[in-house]
Amino acid sequence: MPDFKRKNIRLNDFEYKSGYAYFVTICTKNRIEHFLNQDIALLAEDSIEFRISKNEISVICYCIMPDHIHLLLSLNEEYEHDLSTWVSSFKRFISNQVKSKFGIADFWHINYYDHIVRSDESLKNIAEYILNNPVRKNMVEDWRDYPYSKIKIQ
Repeated sequence: MPDFKRKNIRLNDFEYKSGYAYFVTICTKNRIEHFLNQDIALLAEDSIEFRISKNEISVICYCIMPDHIHLLLSLNEEYEHDLSTWVSSFKRFISNQVKSKFGIADFWHINYYDHIVRSDESLKNIAEYILNNPVRKNMVEDWRDYPYSKIKIQ
């Protein structure tokens, strides 16, 4: 059997820690629309809110779509780990909960996507992109009508 290695999509020589805003996208495995189940969507939302309350992250906005989550966040200085560790912990918690409550194993796509936000204009554009995702997908006419689009810091 061939030895396949996953491509590293992170920047070399960059420390993904506090001090930066990150646009993060986390997809379900095979883009299965698990978050159409309101209980699973609320579980993900509660996990985001819990991590905000624990002062791990500051969130500008997020959107839980049927098959993925977009977050615009920064790691707080009190959080001693990097972005990859945070995402792994977030995914692991939700995976464990979903498996025990709903019997769904292998919940997440193996990786995630990130973008380091470099300017205020980029931050604004990304926030608009995230919040308007359900509008672009014709799920609602106004992002405020989508229950899982939230703006936390204005």
